Amino acid sequence: MKNNNILAIALLAFIVWASAACNNGRVYESYQDLEKLEWVVTDTISFTLDSLETNTETSSILSIRYDDKYEYNNLYVRYFLKDSSQEIISDTLLNLQLFDPKTGKPLGQGYGNRRILYDTLPGNRVLSQSSYHFVQYMRKDTLSGIESVGLKIIANN
Repeated sequence: MKNNNILAIALLAFIVWASAACNNGRVYESYQDLEKLEWVVTDTISFTLDSLETNTETSSILSIRYDDKYEYNNLYVRYFLKDSSQEIISDTLLNLQLFDPKTGKPLGQGYGNRRILYDTLPGNRVLSQSSYHFVQYMRKDTLSGIESVGLKIIANN
């Protein structure tokens, strides 16, 4: 009986540890898939954080899922952060390196022809009812090979 109690406590401790380890401080994560695996210049990818409110410092991370059909080494993305009254708080042009310019090797994580690249956005606090907006800012109207765009908010402990 005593061994069963020790085993049950150890199992419970492992489950709690595994749950905390998988979260990694993540308070928000969402992806928006792009139709036809294309990002059209007129398409704005938006994430609205209606109910998310945190009093701690955070990191905001942009995620780009792409494949080997993407034609360029980099991806320019215009990033807008708006407050609850839709006033622009931040307007930044990001240059994301998806492939090494010399070797052509993909720089994101993944395997085969599919990758995901993460890039930290400027700022360290999430405002209540704020929204994040992303627009592709390349010289081509339609970018093939972009599968989805995501946003992850992580609490800095």
